Amino acid sequence: MKIYFAYQGKNNSILKELDVSESITAEEVLGFQEIKKILESLEYPIRIGVNGEELDGKFKPLPCNFRMAYGERLEIYKPLNQDPKERRKERAKKI
Repeated sequence: MKIYFAYQGKNNSILKELDVSESITAEEVLGFQEIKKILESLEYPIRIGVNGEELDGKFKPLPCNFRMAYGERLEIYKPLNQDPKERRKERAKKI
């Protein structure tokens, strides 16, 4: 089964196509050697999502319980530099 891994850093972006077993979890994908190297180089706590939805244990299961499906994209999210709500408030004050 084919899935994708995506990471967008400050200086680089990575999109990998992976051929995995059908019963693999998101956490098991993070254990792949090539992905481990990427995660070890990050200087901030990681947040993980699939197809734009964070695996937080509230609305979506945690990575250890989430079974990947064909064509899904596992993503590593970087922290936001600025809260989008605060940014809109600042912009509204200028108008």
